[in-house]
Amino acid sequence: IPDDLYEILSAYVLQNSKQPLLIAEVLPIMKSFFLNTVDFFKSLFITKQPSKSIEQSTFFRRHRAYADKASANTSFVSPYSFIKDSIVIKDGIISGCLINSENHVEYIFELHILEIGAVRIRINEKNPLKPRYDKVKDWALVEDPLNTLEYSHISSKPEVTSFSFGKEKNQSILIYHSPFRVEIWVDNIPTIILNDRGFFNFENLKEKELNGSVRVGTTVSTALLEAKGNSESIGLDISFPGFGHVYGIPEHASALSLKETRGGNDAYTDPYRLYNLDVFKYKIDSPTSIYGSIPFMMAHRKGASAAVLWLNASETWIDVIKSKENKYDSLNLPNFGKSLNSTKTHWFSESGIIDIFAFLGKPSEIFCQYGLLTGFTALPQYFAISYHQCRWNYLDQKDVAEVDEGFDRHDIPYDVIWLDIEHTDGKKYFTWDADKFPDPEKMQKDLMKKGRKMVTIIDPHVKRDKDYYIYKEASDLDLFVKESNGQEYEGQCWPGISSWIDYTNPSAQEWWSKKFAFDQYKGSTDILFTWNDMNEPSTFSGPEITMPKDLIHYGGWEHRDLHNIYGLSYHSATAKGLINRTDPPRRPFVLSRSFFVGSQR
Repeated sequence: IPDDLYEILSAYVLQNSKQPLLIAEVLPIMKSFFLNTVDFFKSLFITKQPSKSIEQSTFFRRHRAYADKASANTSFVSPYSFIKDSIVIKDGIISGCLINSENHVEYIFELHILEIGAVRIRINEKNPLKPRYDKVKDWALVEDPLNTLEYSHISSKPEVTSFSFGKEKNQSILIYHSPFRVEIWVDNIPTIILNDRGFFNFENLKEKELNGSVRVGTTVSTALLEAKGNSESIGLDISFPGFGHVYGIPEHASALSLKETRGGNDAYTDPYRLYNLDVFKYKIDSPTSIYGSIPFMMAHRKGASAAVLWLNASETWIDVIKSKENKYDSLNLPNFGKSLNSTKTHWFSESGIIDIFAFLGKPSEIFCQYGLLTGFTALPQYFAISYHQCRWNYLDQKDVAEVDEGFDRHDIPYDVIWLDIEHTDGKKYFTWDADKFPDPEKMQKDLMKKGRKMVTIIDPHVKRDKDYYIYKEASDLDLFVKESNGQEYEGQCWPGISSWIDYTNPSAQEWWSKKFAFDQYKGSTDILFTWNDMNEPSTFSGPEITMPKDLIHYGGWEHRDLHNIYGLSYHSATAKGLINRTDPPRRPFVLSRSFFVGSQR
C-alpha cells in the first residue's frame, strides 16, 4: 500500500506542480519518511504488549505463597537442614549436604571465604534430573575468585559452625545446621542473615512430569514442565538487621532508597523485577523492569555498610519490607538513640542455582571488592564524555556534512555524530545505503580532520535474506538461536522477518568480532564506533517484546536460564571486535542499551 500511495502521489504532484524537478527530488525523501513512520508506529501499536504482571508469573506466586505460609504460622520451621556430619572444612571452603525433610531432595552447599574480603555461598541440587544453568559466572566475573586460608575456626555449640576472618579478624560467619541459616557478623553485630525467615525454597523438576515432554539434545523443555506446575525456581530471604535503607538492583525508574513492596508508607504493591525488556514509555516511580539488570543490593547505616550480589540471569523478583520488630534487640545493634529499622528482602528466580556474594566494609571497600570480582569500569576516551549529536534520522551524507558545518558556524562544540538504522542498505547491519551514503570513508575522514568521530547503530537481529552476507554466513555456521524443534528462530524487528545470533556461543563471539575488521565492515574507519541497541533482546513478535523463554541457546540451555546476559554477551563480542580491528589494539566505544553484571568492563 505505501508503494501504491507513493506512485499516485508522485504522478499527481509531477503533473500539477510548477516545479516538477524540485518535487521529484523531495518525493523519495517523503517516501522514506512515510515508510519509516509506518514501521515505527506498527512496532508501538500493533506488536506492543504490556509487561508481565505478578499474576502471570506462576513461580512468583508460589514463592510468595510459601513466604506467606511461613510468616502466618508462628510455629513454622524451615524444612532445610544439614545432614549430620556432612560439613567439611578445607582450603577456605566450608561444604556440606543440605536436605529438604519434606521431599528428601539433597543439595550441595558451599561457603567460600575469598581473598578479596567477600564471602560466596553456592547451593545446587545434588542429583538434578537435568543440569541447572551455572554459566552466569563465566560472563559476569573477571575470573573465578580465589579462596583465602586466613580464617580461624571458632568453638561454638555443636549445631553451629563458626569462623572468624578479615584483616582484623572482626568478621565472622555462623552456619546453623538445623534449620539451615547463615549469619555474617561484623564487630559482633549481625550484618547479613540468609534464611532468617525460613523462605529458602529450592524447587525441583519431578520425574513423573517428564513423560511426554519435548527433548532437545540432552535437555528437557521447561515450558511444558512449568505449564504442569513443575518448576526449577529458587528463592531465599536475605535480611539486613539494623539497616533502614537498601539501594541498588538497577534498572528501575524508582527512588534511590528502595521502597517497600509488601505494605508500608508509600509502598509498591508489586516486587522489584529484574528482566531486561524494551519498554516504550516506561512508568515512573515503579518497580517494573526496563532495559538492564544488576542484582546487586547495598544496605547502609551510620558507620556500617553491607551488600549482596545475587548472581542469576533468569527472571528475578525481589520483595522488600522494613520493620521495627524487637527480634534483634538482644544482638547489640547500635540504635544511636533512635528506634531501629531493619530491612528484609526476599529474592526468587525462575531457574539456575543460588550463587550469592556478600560484601562487607565501608562503601568504598565494598565497591573495590565488587570491582575486583566483576571488573572495574573501563577508562573512557575523552570523546566518550563529550557532547554527542544523535537523532533519528540523518537523511544522507550531505545532511551529515551540513549538520557538522552548522555546529561550526554557530560555534557549538561537539565531538561525535551518530547514525541510526536508516544509514544501512535495507536495515542490514554492516552495510551502507549506496544512494544516501555513497562515500562513507570520505564522510568519516572529513570528520576526522576536525578531531571528530562517528557512531553507527548495529543491532543483534539479522534480516533473513540469503543474499545478505551476514545472514548467510551465520546460517551456514549454525550460529542462530533455535526454536525447540531445532529450526532457526524467526521473529519481527526493524528489518522485518529476522533471526538472532546466539552470542553465548563461543564460535558466534569469535565470528561476530571479526566482522568489525576494516576489510569486513566496508566503509568503516578507525574513528567509527558502535551503538548496540535492541539487545534485551527486543523482538516485536515475542512475549513482552522479547524472546520466548523456551528458545534454545548454545549448550542446549533455554532462553529462560540466561535472558539477562544476552545483551552482555552481544556487547562483549562487539567490544572485542573494535579492540582487535587495529594493531596495536585501541580502546573501544560501544554504547549498550541492555546490561548485566560485568557490562562495565
